Amino acid sequence: MPRSDSFPLPEPPAPVFLVGIGGIGMSGLAQMLCRQGHRVAGSDRQLIGPGRTELIAQLRLLGIEVFPQDGSGVRAVAPSLLIASAAIEEGNPDFQAAPDTPRLGRAQALSAALSRSGTKLIAIAGSCGKTTVTGWLASALRALGRRVEMVCGGYALATADAGIPGNYDCDADPEFSVVEVDESDKSLIEFSPDVGVLLNVGRDHHEHEELIRVFGRFLDGCRAGVVLADSLGSLFGAHGPALRSSFGLGGEVAPSQYAPSADGICFELSGIGSCTSGQLGQHSALNAAAVAAVLRQLGEPAAGIAAALAAFRGIAQRFQRMDVPGQSPIPVYNDYAHNPEKIRASLLTAQEAADGPILAVFQPHGYGPLRFMRDELREVLADTLRPGDQFVILPVYYVGGTTSFQPTSAEVASEYAARDLPVRGLHTRDALLAQAKEFAASARFVVVMGARDPSLPEWTARLAAALWSG
Repeated sequence: MPRSDSFPLPEPPAPVFLVGIGGIGMSGLAQMLCRQGHRVAGSDRQLIGPGRTELIAQLRLLGIEVFPQDGSGVRAVAPSLLIASAAIEEGNPDFQAAPDTPRLGRAQALSAALSRSGTKLIAIAGSCGKTTVTGWLASALRALGRRVEMVCGGYALATADAGIPGNYDCDADPEFSVVEVDESDKSLIEFSPDVGVLLNVGRDHHEHEELIRVFGRFLDGCRAGVVLADSLGSLFGAHGPALRSSFGLGGEVAPSQYAPSADGICFELSGIGSCTSGQLGQHSALNAAAVAAVLRQLGEPAAGIAAALAAFRGIAQRFQRMDVPGQSPIPVYNDYAHNPEKIRASLLTAQEAADGPILAVFQPHGYGPLRFMRDELREVLADTLRPGDQFVILPVYYVGGTTSFQPTSAEVASEYAARDLPVRGLHTRDALLAQAKEFAASARFVVVMGARDPSLPEWTARLAAALWSG
């Protein structure tokens, strides 16, 4: 049957089946539904491989059944409901195996599941930084003694020792649900949080005018309050409830006196005082200001906020160090940067941390996104790269589906190089591994950027090993 977003989420223990369960958003939802008492199963196109084998094993240990995406799981489980992300095509074998089973989109199912929690819902939106701010806010609330449920678009490093993926975590009897919501498929409008946070508006998946409309609808759906970057006040002043807080250089919570430190960064936050964090880059001070602004709006006393911010251990692939300090000639980091604004922040952070030129490696996460960002990324590189810096574009990450296969990374790199930018395109990732020492001969810092590909952190570690070997 066709998708039916109005179909209600069945009550536990009804069986539900997630098509594409290995995705970061779908696997988090699967864990949440499992905790609520559903029999949860799902399928994925990729069950084995770097970054995916461990996730699937962890889901199975939680009691979640995982099948190949060939219809066999749907036939075995006979679910009451299919849940699928917007990336799943209509001709998917799981849909064909259960044509009469009702379906919900991932966002609709998550919104319905959250409504059962009885918590105060805080939704984090924006073009950049929402994964980090979601994890950071959940961490800070816990450090302040509050009970939290978190649904995040990344894996919190604090949970690495707990044997769970880290994109979903829940305390007993939670008071708050902290959730990342997405503008790429416009699904953030499915949520009506108590507090909505809008970090920024950058051209990524949609044109600026469309993003303004979608984010405005999100803010209008907030029930109690909103927290906005100070630069967005003029755009969204008419949207959302009357209770409003701001953060940013001109906001109510403003970072100042930023400085790198041996262990991360130091900065001041107005109304809070001196703060430290193990995160890197000036954008991290802005993220901390956003978290602090939410905490203040929730009524948390300023006296404990600095220590709560310092407790955050970070999110995997958000400027995460992948080499072994002392065993590699230069530091190697992996970052999820995948749009021009995020790439700019990643480059600036690398330049700040390096004592010389940097080697930046970027793997585009789709042909459409590369085509969309082509001109803006060129301008970012022209404004940001310094003499001696190098920028390498790897082949586009492709996982299937309809595409034009244009433009290629090599074509874009050639265009940039013709504009006298220090950019090279490679036809394979292995080519960079083979030439690692040549590329890094003059570099003092390496950052690998890209989204969606679960194998990219493992590959970045291999790059670090190639720089160290021999």
